Amino acid sequence: MPVPMPSVEGVEHTFHELPTGVRVHVAATGPRDAPVVLALHGWPQHWWVWRDVMRALAGELRVVAPDMRGFGWSGWPADNDFRKQRVADDAIALLDALGIDRVRLVGHDWGGWAAILAALTAPERFSSLTVMGIGHPWLPRKVAARNAYRLAYSASS
Repeated sequence: MPVPMPSVEGVEHTFHELPTGVRVHVAATGPRDAPVVLALHGWPQHWWVWRDVMRALAGELRVVAPDMRGFGWSGWPADNDFRKQRVADDAIALLDALGIDRVRLVGHDWGGWAAILAALTAPERFSSLTVMGIGHPWLPRKVAARNAYRLAYSASS
């Protein structure tokens, strides 16, 4: 039996079949003509983690928060691929499905890594990038080695 979706006032829910082979659930709020923030959650979360951000920004920005492939109410990927690049590919494909050219991109944890990869893959699609809850991807090797234990949970590609 499916888990009921949590309710947040003013949040709209849609589903999109992406060419990346996944059916993605999207929660969105805010004026349709406002600048868009694409918010990518971490592991093992779903769109609801952004609920306070959605409430805070709903009057001035449109916040679009997809559930990552295989999480929340999004489907399992046809290719069984959960690499962060595939999550980045989903984010870019979702922009196409929604007809959105350019957004402010925010990511937390695994969503932060996917956000960096999406920005590197299609920089013209993003006006800004904010990542939270991840290690910096370009640390000097010695600094990274001393702190690797802190990031071991997110080491898979």
